[in-house]
Amino acid sequence: MAKIKATKNYLKRLTKIEDFIFEQTGSIEELQKFHNEHDRVIEFIKQNPTTPAPHPNTGDQSWPFSNGRYRLFYKLVKGEEDTVYLLDAIDNRMVNIEVYPNNSIPTYDVDS
Repeated sequence: MAKIKATKNYLKRLTKIEDFIFEQTGSIEELQKFHNEHDRVIEFIKQNPTTPAPHPNTGDQSWPFSNGRYRLFYKLVKGEEDTVYLLDAIDNRMVNIEVYPNNSIPTYDVDS
């Protein structure tokens, strides 16, 4: 089983996702659901760190969870004790400009 280490960027992104969920829903229960799903995916990755293939350009790996709403990005470093570095996480309901620079929020002009 691999050891898990979260990067500062990952923890920062996790906080943004939590804030977004709470702003959208106002529900502690929704935050708890997110954390339950997050815990499940972390456990899966600890036990199966090589399941997703590394991205050919970036070398990181990712895994979707919660029916594809979220995606966790990580990098496996093999050694005496394999270590998984959690790099980033996204909520696909957010724009995620840092990850997808071509994303935009659609706007509409209302004819008066």
